[in-house]
Amino acid sequence: MSEMPVAAINAVLAQYDLPGTLKCVEPIVQGHINHTYRVTLVDASSGLRSTYVVQQINQHVFREPEKVMHNVRQIAQHVQGLEDPGHCSILQFLDTRTGANYVRLEGQYWRVSPFVENSISYDVVEDSRIVCRAGYAFGRFQAMLADLPMEDLAETIPDFHNTPKRLQDFFAVVHEDPVGRAGEVSREIAFFEKHRELVSQLELLREQGMLPRRVTHNDTKINNILMDQESGEPVCVLDLDTVMPGLVAMDFGDAIRTAGNTALEDERDLTKVNLHMPHYEAFTRGFVGVCRSTLTPLEIDTLALGAVTITTEQAARFLGDYLGGDRYYRIHRPQHNLERARCQITLAQRMLDRMDEMEAVVRKYAVAADVSC
Repeated sequence: MSEMPVAAINAVLAQYDLPGTLKCVEPIVQGHINHTYRVTLVDASSGLRSTYVVQQINQHVFREPEKVMHNVRQIAQHVQGLEDPGHCSILQFLDTRTGANYVRLEGQYWRVSPFVENSISYDVVEDSRIVCRAGYAFGRFQAMLADLPMEDLAETIPDFHNTPKRLQDFFAVVHEDPVGRAGEVSREIAFFEKHRELVSQLELLREQGMLPRRVTHNDTKINNILMDQESGEPVCVLDLDTVMPGLVAMDFGDAIRTAGNTALEDERDLTKVNLHMPHYEAFTRGFVGVCRSTLTPLEIDTLALGAVTITTEQAARFLGDYLGGDRYYRIHRPQHNLERARCQITLAQRMLDRMDEMEAVVRKYAVAADVSC
């Protein structure tokens, strides 16, 4: 590690009342947005060691870090005020000596959190019990924050999951065709034309006041949950940077889009792409079982549609980037974004084929007596 991060980390730590001096800094490579380090402090008199996570916020992605940390503060205070925080909480950031939950140093934004010992996160999950526990963790996140007023939160990324707006942007790129690729993807474009109205329904219902905005996580991948290494129980939800007002169906749907795909997100062999129904049912059991009492009947009824909606939205984003010359997503081969888009289109179609079954599973756990994992 270069000297500069160590010097910066020392300057950041100096803003906190933490025991000991910096002994060790190790980069944490999991995650692709922020720069994250595990730091160990040692108290010279007692020899006691303490471990923390120090993170530099990526300001290219999060252009207004103050709003990000404002939202984190709001949900943290709300959770701390609960009489029963439950078995899974959220990651807590420490306050500086001045009471801020971040440090601004030479134009950069840093924050510090305790290192959660004896925990593990999963990038790939085969065990449906782990998927169920992940569903519980994200459902518990919804339940804990159900009564937090939306006006207390900032919208850190405008129109982040506004599917009609995403599709409008997509069709604008199709029309412009800046690098001459639209002709080769006419079948994929036809998919979005066919399902544009369906996947715009959630946002329309929100605009009509029929679906409420909730505190949404907006990045509900299973690896954003820390699990206890021994018991396998969820400990806390991570990666809170995209927390803002949104639709609960989109959080549910994004988890299904990732955990419920039988293949990788960029799988080229589309025969391998399908909806993993045991994982879908397991996540639904955990998620709906813990937050059903806080949701409206229409929210419950539209959860499955959220999976189709966000999968289609992500497919449009991948294909739009391909048509625009691969400017947003990092690619590792010439047609990488096209392959990603085709994979997501295939997954969305598989969901559409099983929509009745998906909705029946949601209804089952909306009323089930036993929803334990």
